[in-house]
Amino acid sequence: MARHSTHKRLRGAMRADRVRGAPGGPGRLRTATFSWEPPARSQIQAAIHTHPFNHTLNLVVPATADMAPLQAALEQAIRAGGPGPCLAHVPATLFLEPSFVAEYILTGSLYALSMTRLDSDDTLCIDGQGMLILSVSKDTYQQLGLAGRPCRFAHGASGRLGDRRSGAVSRYMIQLPLADPSFVPGKRGYERARQCLAAWDEARGRASWPCLFVWTPPTPLNAAPARAWAPITLPEALVDPRHVRSVEPDAVVRMHEDVWVPSACAPSDVGPCLEWAGLMALPSPRLRAFDRCEPHVCLYDPPPGSTPGACLHLRVVGLLPPALVARCLQLAWDWAETHRSVAALSVSGFTDTPIAWQSKYPGHGLPLGSGALAGPAPDDGRTAATRARKVRRKGHIRAGETEHGLLRTGENGYTVLLFPECRAPGEAQVHLLESVELDTH
Repeated sequence: MARHSTHKRLRGAMRADRVRGAPGGPGRLRTATFSWEPPARSQIQAAIHTHPFNHTLNLVVPATADMAPLQAALEQAIRAGGPGPCLAHVPATLFLEPSFVAEYILTGSLYALSMTRLDSDDTLCIDGQGMLILSVSKDTYQQLGLAGRPCRFAHGASGRLGDRRSGAVSRYMIQLPLADPSFVPGKRGYERARQCLAAWDEARGRASWPCLFVWTPPTPLNAAPARAWAPITLPEALVDPRHVRSVEPDAVVRMHEDVWVPSACAPSDVGPCLEWAGLMALPSPRLRAFDRCEPHVCLYDPPPGSTPGACLHLRVVGLLPPALVARCLQLAWDWAETHRSVAALSVSGFTDTPIAWQSKYPGHGLPLGSGALAGPAPDDGRTAATRARKVRRKGHIRAGETEHGLLRTGENGYTVLLFPECRAPGEAQVHLLESVELDTH
């Protein structure tokens, strides 16, 4: 009997490998433009809150007037919350403790991230909307006993033709909906998860997870601007107080003199303006108005219409909740609107995070929980039957799946460009550029 031909399978595998090995991987840069209208603020604020794990914030505002009021307001926004972010060694069962869930997860927004390597260690995080996400190795997944899904970015070599990423899955993602009404003590899914995490803690050792915590309290109606964070108290029965320490963000404010400052941004100039914002965040000496760098070292031209001036540069590093970023953007927006000045806000996320962006459909398709923790799904034109349909195709992205691939592009952040003065009527004055990978945007 003749051996079965594998020509079609190999040809399809080669096409898939060419797509996976394309320069830049599956990374994408999404661009959205808005006019200078009130609805634009709410839309950009909503986009900011979908990026939970912010590591570095850079805000650049040209000095068109006395910058002392803006500088004082920014420093007040950062320090108003007092002590809040902390680093603690905790067990995984802490996140299922009923008192902890009721006080911090069901009330306000809790962000937690383990300080472990995404490419080689087991990691966990809480995304601010009550979802506990575990990214574990294949060995841990087989021993843990909880249902999950394969990671899209963690495929080993297949052994065919070399340099292939279509082999066996090496990592898995597990999601536990802590805020779901059906995920409570006494329910079978909750008890199963608690039993598995307790056995995992016993195998790893007590309080073996070094995690960063920051909690944003709920905002009362008709209240002053919300605090970016508030202190949290971890139960001493599970966490040793000696293993908890405060980690305040590092904030630095500088004034850069004699640098190129753009005055407006046409749709065709978004790229140069984004490059200018990135160089200001460094800051780079190429932005100096008197810089005369050798052509063989660097070639840089400022955006069209740029003039020499001074810029206020705020840089904040730490675990920054979205509420703090939104507050800084609000202050910069008000300043730009009053003084008709440009502004640029750049935010980058942590490298070792299981996810970079929150899912539009939190809890959808999970074996534990009903997926109702964030209310109804957005109106995207898809019916419930379409969302529930399972497509058995390798690499298919279902609704609700979101993931961060460190070893592919690794980018996870966004930039907001504000230009009150436009060159022509009807031109967009606010630009939002998001670096995304696998998500549900």
